[in-house]
This record gives sequence, structure tokens and C-alpha cells, in this order.
Amino acid sequence: MKPQVTITSRRVSRAVLALLALASLVLPPAPSAQAPRPERPAYAVGDTWALAEAVYSLARVERGAFVFVAGDREIRLTRDLTLTYVRRGAESIEVDPAPGPGWPLEVGRRGAGLTVVRLRGGESGEVEVYATWRVMATEEVQVAGRPVTALRILYTFDPEIPGRFSANPYQQYGPIARAARFDYTVWYAPSLQRIVKAASGKPLLTFELAGAPAVAAQPPAPTPPAATPPAPVPAPAQTPPRQAPKPEVTAPAKPAPAPPAAPATPPAALTVHVSNPADQARVDREAIPLAGLVTSGRGVARVVVTLNGGEVSATEERPPRPAVSLSLVLKLREGANLLVVAATDADGAIRQDVRTIHFDKATPLTITVRHPADAVRVTEEQTVVAAVVSSGRGVGSVTVTLNGTEVHRQTEAKPQPSVVVTAPMTLREGTNTIVLTAREQDGAIRQEVRTVTLDRKAVAGAPAAPPPAPSRASYAVVIGVGRYESPSIPALRYSVADAEAMHAVLLASGNFKKENVLLLTDRTERKPTLRNIKYALGTFLARAAGKDDTVIVYFAGHGAPEVDRRGVERDGLAKYLIPSDADPEDLFSTALPMDDLQGIFDRIEAERVVIFLDACYSGAAGGRTFAARRTRAGAVDDLFLQRLTRSRGRVIVTAAQPSEVSVELPELGHGIFTYFLTEGLRGAADLNRDGIVSLQELYEYVEQEVVRKARSIGGKQHPVMKGEQEGILPLTKVRAR
Repeated sequence: MKPQVTITSRRVSRAVLALLALASLVLPPAPSAQAPRPERPAYAVGDTWALAEAVYSLARVERGAFVFVAGDREIRLTRDLTLTYVRRGAESIEVDPAPGPGWPLEVGRRGAGLTVVRLRGGESGEVEVYATWRVMATEEVQVAGRPVTALRILYTFDPEIPGRFSANPYQQYGPIARAARFDYTVWYAPSLQRIVKAASGKPLLTFELAGAPAVAAQPPAPTPPAATPPAPVPAPAQTPPRQAPKPEVTAPAKPAPAPPAAPATPPAALTVHVSNPADQARVDREAIPLAGLVTSGRGVARVVVTLNGGEVSATEERPPRPAVSLSLVLKLREGANLLVVAATDADGAIRQDVRTIHFDKATPLTITVRHPADAVRVTEEQTVVAAVVSSGRGVGSVTVTLNGTEVHRQTEAKPQPSVVVTAPMTLREGTNTIVLTAREQDGAIRQEVRTVTLDRKAVAGAPAAPPPAPSRASYAVVIGVGRYESPSIPALRYSVADAEAMHAVLLASGNFKKENVLLLTDRTERKPTLRNIKYALGTFLARAAGKDDTVIVYFAGHGAPEVDRRGVERDGLAKYLIPSDADPEDLFSTALPMDDLQGIFDRIEAERVVIFLDACYSGAAGGRTFAARRTRAGAVDDLFLQRLTRSRGRVIVTAAQPSEVSVELPELGHGIFTYFLTEGLRGAADLNRDGIVSLQELYEYVEQEVVRKARSIGGKQHPVMKGEQEGILPLTKVRAR
């Protein structure tokens, strides 16, 4: 019996060992034996979090949550680093309250509870769910091509709440319940104090760190105590002699060939991420924050920040660090500012991030009434109010009232820095009060009042005043470029027809002799090359036009932007008129810079010069503009137009605002701007029916009709007039009908 008892005890011992071994595989190891215990990180406003999709900056700490922002994207983390809100554009996920593992993090910690999931986007709504979380393991995860040691944490959300059987959540909440059933996993790297990766079936909860810096190898976890053997291994004394190892096993064996060494992963490259300010940003304040992150697997040794060529900050890192944060305040100058962040790693490699920031001082809300004059007396009941409203904060809306009754209202969906107002109205006999009211987007209000008296009886018996006498003579240069010698410049379909129509109307309705008008198109003997255009403007007009004469210049063709090397333009772009022989890769020497027009116009003695430009300069596709290969389309301002019209008696009327395109329409057979320009000169713009089309009447008519027509085809085109003329400038006479 004694041997039998011994055998039973041996079997029991083996069974216990097997159970312990199984338990070691199923149950999580003791936290103190497997994983480190990272503590809660401390973040400060301005800290950056560089993800592959964007570089986020900690904008604020709100209700105990870290709010990281990148443009229209936002991620909120609780102090336990749990995702509580994620937004990209119009889609968002919110978890309130957010479940979390708490600190210090330990492998094996877990928890559960009720929370509410709110979804916006494809499926919108909210539903109560059962949430669980668990710190699964400490492991090495590949992030941006680099191994990083991180803690893996799993979160699950399920609308089927345990213990609730009265209602089916999918019937109660509908599709939102299915959308709210999901899980996601995050990896938190203690060495970087950042969540380096998140994975889920939902794109909003999937992201990864960008350019993760190299980290020191983590020490191996302590070996667990031997009290729990990894497998049931029998003691040597209990092993029968016949099962002892064979003698040949102890003989020296040939060494096994060493496995091939794994190829070394190259250190992460030097990267510079600037999260604020954005490239081509426009600001109205002088001081702005700079935020970003510089990373390198070899270590960042030096970071230099320069603004407009002057050094703002220089940081030396000894020894080099894997990551260096950018956080300082930049003081801008008015106009375009060039920001350069240059970083050098430990091996001497250099990386730069170059950005342009535009600083425009905030201008007050102003209303400039171009027509009618205050306290004027008129004999016609039909009139038009024309004004320009501008504001550095953006014009939100403009209303016009006549004798207390609203006759015009326009609201800008996106507040504009400048808005043109044109409002036709019918006056009553006697005194009329016109009030223009403009509002900024923040609610500030400005008003301008005009008094106009309609008095038919006072002038009934008096002879009608003759229209203003035209100037002694009139001269014009009309240019239309349709085909270009360079195949890289798109051809224009109607620019030649536009120029020919303008030439015809000046001869038929204007005070222009045929020999006083020079026409340059693809079909004329003198082609619209750069040399011929400069001759027409700077030689022909300079020799012919006298002081009291009127000069009109018309150009239909491409305009184009190029990077401003001088740093004069606020938008960073120089503008050109494009002749037929231009080289798109060398606009400086083969095109006509807009600033050169100032010198050309200084050669013209005439005090009344009007330029009509049916071209645009944004570089955007779809209109009379293009961008050179090294110049990208962007926002364009009108500073260059203001410079050209500083001289007295110079007026420029453009087909569109600087950032818009001038559109051609097959149904008209012309560009929209030129079609209504020529119609207005033929008589449609004679608003007061006095038989004379003045410059002011022409602009009011063209602006109203072009905007209306562009909107009817889903476009946006607003003609612009810059400069002032003293008195009324008659352009054409209207034939009696």
C-alpha cells in the first residue's frame, strides 16, 4: 500500500503543477513582475503632438481635458489620456464620461461602467453603452518605421448593457446603436509621454505618430519568481534511470550556424513639423505664436528660427535630443513675412520648413459712397446708389434704405474685406434720405447718409443743361491675345473677339478717330508681343495724347502670378500681363509686370487715363489666368492696383476681384466682363438717360450685370474699380432711338 500512496501523491503533485502552469498562461502576471508603472504625464499649452495626418497643438485645458487642435481637427484627452472627443471636419465621436485606466498604468488593470456615446456625421445621435477597458500588455510597436516600447490598452463599447432585458437597443435606438458598438486600441509610449498609435474600425479613432524619434532600448522586465514554474518539469530524482539522457548527448556537438543578422533599421529621418502658423496664413495681429516639433532618430543638435532674414531664436542641444518643441512668439511686420525653421541633427543633416505669413493691420469699418453726391438736386426720379464698404474684420451685411424703407440688402456668407454695393431706386418729389448701414461679422455698425432732392418744376421752363463737353481728343490702345507661342500657356477662345468689339464700340460711339486707336490682336498685322505692347503704351500714347485728352487702354488675355522676389507684395506674388510671346518659366523678362505700367503711364501727359483689364491673376484654373510651374495658385490681394492708381486721374477697372477668375461664356461669344462693358458703352449704362455714358455710370452697370450673370451660372465674379476722376468723365455718346 505504501508504494501505492507514493504513486498517488506523485500524480497529485503533477496535477497541481499542470494547473499552476495553465493558470500562468490564462491569468495575467502579477503587475509588479511584468510591466513598468509609468506615471501621469504633465502637458502645457503649446505642446505639440505630431500625428501622420497633422501636427496637433495643445490649445487649452478645458474641464479637465487636454484639447489638441490642428485646423478643423480636434482631439480631447482626459488626464488619464483616454480619448473623450475626436473631430475631423463635420464628423465627430464623443464619449462622456470617458472610461480610463487611471495612473500609474499597469498591465492587467481593467474596469467597466456605463457611458454615453455621441456621434455626428454619417450616423448622428447618442446612445448609452457599456464600456470596458483593460491594459493588455507592454510590447514593441512599429511607429513610422521605428520600434517603440508602449503599453497596449483595449477599449470596447456595447449598447447591449448587462442586466437590461426589457428593450432591444437596436430597436430602441435604430442604426445609431450599431454605429455605437465598436472597440479601439491605443498604444501609449512612456518614453515619449504620447499616445503613439490608435487602431479601430472607425477612421476617426485610427491614427499614428509621425516620425517617432528613436528611444533607448527598454530594460527587460524582471524575471518572475520561481515559485510558479513555467511548465510541469519532473525533478531529476523522480526520473527512472532508464530515462536518463543517452551518453552521446553529452558529447560535444557541432555548433549550429548563427542565424543571419537582421538588417539594422535606419534611424528616423530629421523632420520639422510647424503646426502654427499655417503657410500663407493671413492675420490681423502683430504678435502670433510659433508652435511645432522637430524630431530625429540621430538626435536634434540645433534649431534656428529666422523671420524676414533676422534670427529670432537659436537652440543648441548638448547632447542631441530625439525631439525638440518649438514654442515662441513671432512679431510680424505689415505685409508678407518669411518664416524659416532650420534644424540640424547630430550627423550634420539639415532640414527646413519655410512659410509665408501675411499681416494686415485691422482697418475700421468704412463706407465710401461713390454716387450720388450729398445734397445734390436731380430732375430724374431714377437713380443708383453705388458704394464700397470695407473692414479688416470682414463685412457681414449691407442694407440701403430710402425714406425709411429698405430697398436693398446683401449678406455675405463669408465676411469679405471689401464689398461693392449697387442699388437702383426711385426717388419721390422733394427731399429723399438715403441711408447705408454696414455691419461687421462681430456686430459693429457704420452708417452713411445722403440727401437727394428731386425737383422737376424748378427746371421745367429752363433749357436743359448741356452734357459735359468731351475732352479735346481721345486715344486708345486695344489689345486682345488669344493664341500664345508657348504650348504651356492655354489658348483663350474669345479674347480676340472681345478686343475687336471694344475697338468697334469706341469708333462708333466714342469720340475716337480711327487713327487714334491702335488695335493689337492675333489677326492684326502688329501682333500683341511684349515689344509691340510696350510700343503702343509707352511710345504711341506718350507721343499722341496731350494734357487735356482722354486715354483708354483695354487688355483681354491672360494675367499670371509669380513669386515676388523683392518682398514688396503682401500676398507674396508679382503680377504680369501676358503677351503672345511670353515664356511661362521666365515671366520677369518676357511678360509685362503690372508695376511697370506705373512707369509707362508716367510717360503719358494726359490727365485722364482709364484702363480696362479683362484678365485675372490668381493662377487658378478656369479663367484668364494661369500659374507658372514653380508658382502655386493662392489668395491674391489688390495692393498692386492701389499703387497704379495713386497718381491723379488714373483709374483701373478689372474684370474680377484679385482672387477670382474672369469667365468666358460661349452663349455670349465673349468674356462676361467685356460683353457687358461694350453693351454699357453702347448705351445700356446711360442710367440718367442724358445721352452720355460716363465712367461712373458704366462701372455701376457693369458691376451689377456681371455679378448677376456670374451667379446665374454658379460662379463668382465681381468687377473692381480703383482710382478717382475729378468730375464726370464722359466716355461715349448714345445714339437717339
